[in-house]
Amino acid sequence: MPLNSSRPNSRLDLLYQVTSEFNAGLDLDINEVLLNVLTMTVAAMNTTEASLFVVGDHGELEISIFICDSEQQVYPADITRAVFATGLTGWVWRHKESALVADTASDKRWYRPPILPEQVTAFSAVSVPILKSPEVPMGVLTITAKEPDFFDDNDVAMLTIIANQAAFALTNTRLYHAEIHRRRIAESLGSIAHTINSTLNLAEVLSLILEQLALVVDYDSSSILLYEDDQRTLSVQAARGFDDMTDALNVRLPFDEQIPNYQAIIQKTPILIGDVDAEPHWIKSSSSRNVKSWIGAPLIARNEVVGILTVDSYEVNKYSPDNVKVVAAFAEQAATAVANAQAVTQLQKAEASYSALFEDSTDMILITDYDGVILNVNRKGCQIMRRPKDAITGLSIIFFAPMLKTFLSGHIDQLRVWRDASVEVEITDAYRQRVPLDIRVRHIQFGDKARLEWVGRDISRRKEIERMRQDLVNMLVHDLRGPLGNLINTIDLVAMMIERSSDDKNLMRFLEMGKRTGRTLTDLVDSMLDVSRLEQGEVPLQRGLTRIDELLEEVKDQVAPQAENKDISLTFEPVPEAIPEIWLDNGLIRRVLVNLLGNAIKYAPEEAEVSLATTLSGDQLHFAVTDNGPGISKHNQARIFDKFSRLEYGANSPAGVGLGLAFCKLAVEAHGGAISVQSNGIPGEGSTFHVLLPAITEPD
Repeated sequence: MPLNSSRPNSRLDLLYQVTSEFNAGLDLDINEVLLNVLTMTVAAMNTTEASLFVVGDHGELEISIFICDSEQQVYPADITRAVFATGLTGWVWRHKESALVADTASDKRWYRPPILPEQVTAFSAVSVPILKSPEVPMGVLTITAKEPDFFDDNDVAMLTIIANQAAFALTNTRLYHAEIHRRRIAESLGSIAHTINSTLNLAEVLSLILEQLALVVDYDSSSILLYEDDQRTLSVQAARGFDDMTDALNVRLPFDEQIPNYQAIIQKTPILIGDVDAEPHWIKSSSSRNVKSWIGAPLIARNEVVGILTVDSYEVNKYSPDNVKVVAAFAEQAATAVANAQAVTQLQKAEASYSALFEDSTDMILITDYDGVILNVNRKGCQIMRRPKDAITGLSIIFFAPMLKTFLSGHIDQLRVWRDASVEVEITDAYRQRVPLDIRVRHIQFGDKARLEWVGRDISRRKEIERMRQDLVNMLVHDLRGPLGNLINTIDLVAMMIERSSDDKNLMRFLEMGKRTGRTLTDLVDSMLDVSRLEQGEVPLQRGLTRIDELLEEVKDQVAPQAENKDISLTFEPVPEAIPEIWLDNGLIRRVLVNLLGNAIKYAPEEAEVSLATTLSGDQLHFAVTDNGPGISKHNQARIFDKFSRLEYGANSPAGVGLGLAFCKLAVEAHGGAISVQSNGIPGEGSTFHVLLPAITEPD
């Protein structure tokens, strides 16, 4: 069919709409997204029928969508399976190649099902495979028309682009849903996605990838090797954790199919080596002499290998197949980041190409001067703020969120030296609706002048999920407090009754044990509720003059049984006589110290040592909780005080929800104090938690 003047524009509009639909978010219903895409395609191409099949990882028919005369149709399961297995769709699936049928009446590949009253007889068709890789089909997309010779090679090319985007969206969706229960991995994948859209500098992307990787897999060193221009030599472009960084960054590997790096690339699958000393083709350098275990995951973007991500441990057989899956999932996202950064590095020389990338970003992007005046805004930014571009340019960034004035003035020196800054903010759109955004700001050269790039991601859904989770916690806490209070009161009453009529010391000891357990549970429940309330500043401190030695006696009574059960030596250093009564909330600080000591006892091995020292340093009261347990690595120290953050020390790690240290931080800061941890991350050397509180001796 000859092309008319309207078809190219229709194709471009269709591809833009399809791209926007696929980029709408991983948390959307993929069936609905695919239906929307199929409906758009039928409408744009002015055809009659279309179908889309998706096959699961185990060969089952996972999704089947039919469009007939702009309406979705549902066919019997046997017809659906027959269309996929024996018709043109099945041929495309088996051969993994596109098919252009000028006249279905003369093509043996066309399936002719039993007569269905709602079915329209097709006369021409085009069908393309949805490929995860050249050898791994995921499904088939087919479009049909009532007249012969309706389609041409341009239609095949366009449907192939749509199928490729569908493959990418399906792959990401499967990965997202498979890994959503693993919170840290999901956060890391989100960070990688954020990286793709928040920086165009390849060096920054590589550095951020290795930084984020440390959050999901424990490694001693890691590197990213990319192909050089000859496409036959891998060279290290980024490294982390090596003693000899100069040597690590100078490593180059000419092509040799026996080398593990190239084996992973050739096979397009990650490789695990439990002991590199037993691998005859392993190449050691001065920087890698301590490496024992190794994972290499190829970086594959748009079916092309761009390099390899490696993870090293100094322990033999450190990694498991699950670790390999995590690294592989991470590498899939990292590959996209690397490929996009490489492409942008090349395309920055052409202003038009940069403009296209700018406009098509799925995140809001604003370009401002250093006074915050908006010079340019992309299409997504116009959508979020519900204003046309000419109504936004020329305005100040503070027009949408006044707090950004303080933010910009506080970070302007940092930005001028090419350091990023980020902030969560709510902006007001044209309809006075509040839209929460996660914004990252960085210095760029726009034209020949220094400018600021503001990349904002809509986090409305994340905020809603956080609110729902907090509401659930608050509900559970409120429901638990009443029964726990009744339990403790009942134990007290029974103890009083028995005390009058019995001298059974064992019975009294059991009652006391039950009372301590009830108090521990009450503290846990109160801490869960107080985390949210302290964040909002809704917990008024119940300050009172407190004798520190008496406070520590209460703490000791509560944690001593826990230490005795593990044969742990628990030491409370004598409180110096010079420490006066301190004006503080006795209950909150008692729970802080119980939490810190309880954690030290919980994570320490049996017969370990845990101690609490109390000193007065100037006008600050200092508590130091020390243990000789497993220690805390440097990269974990930055996040241990976050809500729901937990450290993993293997399969036997103690259970918990990750709120204890978050409560400690909030409670100490509510007093105007500070909490920190000191550790080298070496098992046996342990950790020391420091709590500093203002030594206020009289109320204001």
